[in-house]
Amino acid sequence: MAMDEAELAAIEHALRRRAEALEVRITGMATPPERGSGIGFGKRVGDGTTEAVKRLTEFGVGSSLESSQARVLRALEKLHGGTYGTCDDCGRPIAPARLSVSPESVLCIDCARGAR
Repeated sequence: MAMDEAELAAIEHALRRRAEALEVRITGMATPPERGSGIGFGKRVGDGTTEAVKRLTEFGVGSSLESSQARVLRALEKLHGGTYGTCDDCGRPIAPARLSVSPESVLCIDCARGAR
């Protein structure tokens, strides 16, 4: 997939912005709860239970954010290595439409479906 310098620079800029945004979100989620927030699963629904459920939900979201961050960083690595736009699994080109929607894609659509 041949791209000119301007296209590569735009992709790199978009990927770097995405990586920074993900880092901010991940760092924010890593902040411990306020002291005395009473996290627990008691018999009554209260602030502590609500906070505990929120933290469990954030754990799942955090894991997803970390996966996204890894893909973005891998896409940047591929961009610098000259392999951006090729699938990490099969080596075939990733469809330009896929890359335009999701520039951090490192797998073609067929390999991405199989990775689930």
